[in-house]
Amino acid sequence: MATPDGSGVDLERMRTDVARALDEPPEAIGDGDDLLDRGLDSIRLMSLVEQWRADGTEVSFIDLAETPTLEAWAGLLGRS
Repeated sequence: MATPDGSGVDLERMRTDVARALDEPPEAIGDGDDLLDRGLDSIRLMSLVEQWRADGTEVSFIDLAETPTLEAWAGLLGRS
């Protein structure tokens, strides 16, 4: 699902998708949390990348893995 303006994935969408991947409530995932430390492994991360690409967001597995926080990802994607 794209954002209302059709631009792909926003911060809250990322939070919801990551929380689902980690089987946690979205409100438990902080903007600055290291998602790898929280249990997001490479398989789950690749699944998120593919999901977001399918929704029109240009995103790289490597970029996300290098900076594994929602805050950094929002900056990479240019969305808040």
